[in-house]
Amino acid sequence: MQKKTDNRERLLCAGLVLLTKKPSDKISMDEIAAKAGVTKPMVYYYFGSKVGYYDNLVQHIEDALQKILTDCIEPETSFREVLVKIIKGRIRLIIQHPELSNAIRIMATSKTIGGAESRSRIVAMFNRLQPVFDAAISTGEIREDADLYLIMAMTNSLLDGALRIHGKKFFNTVNPVYFAERLVRLVFDGIGMGKRYTK
Repeated sequence: MQKKTDNRERLLCAGLVLLTKKPSDKISMDEIAAKAGVTKPMVYYYFGSKVGYYDNLVQHIEDALQKILTDCIEPETSFREVLVKIIKGRIRLIIQHPELSNAIRIMATSKTIGGAESRSRIVAMFNRLQPVFDAAISTGEIREDADLYLIMAMTNSLLDGALRIHGKKFFNTVNPVYFAERLVRLVFDGIGMGKRYTK
C-alpha cells in the first residue's frame, strides 16, 4: 500500500516539476512517467487517462492552497490580516516547494490545466474568504464596490511579479511579515479599498 501511495505521489510531484518548464499541453505522459521513475502504464493505472491525471494534479494543488486558507482564516481576523497571512503562506511555498507555488499561479491564471478545470476551482476556494471580506466592507476597511476576486488576482500578480523580477533567492532573504504587509499596502492603495495603511 505504501508503494502505491509513493508512486502516486511521485507522479504528481513529477507533473508539478514539469509544469515549471512548459505548459501542460506540451507535457507527454511519457515525460511524466520518466520524471517519476515509473513506466507509462503506471500513469494510467493510477489516474485512468491524461485528464484523470490532471484532475488529480489540480486537486493536489487545491489541497495545498486550502491548507494555506485554513491556516489564515480565524475568528476576529481582519481581511488585511488574512491577506498578509496568505502571502506569508505563499512565500513559504516559494521557498520550500517552488514548483507547487508555480502551479498555484498557473491554476489561478489558466481556465484548464491539461483539460482539467482549474481557474473556476481556485475562484470557488476564495469563496471561503467572503465572510471576512463582507465584514471588512461593513467596518469600512474596504469600499463597498471592491471586488474580492480582483483583489486576490492582484495579490497573486504582485507576488508572481516579485518572484519573476527578483527570483527565489530574494524570498530567502526577505522578512516575510514585512514583505507581506508591503504587498497588502500596495493592494489596498492600488484599488483604493478604503482606509489607508498608515504604519
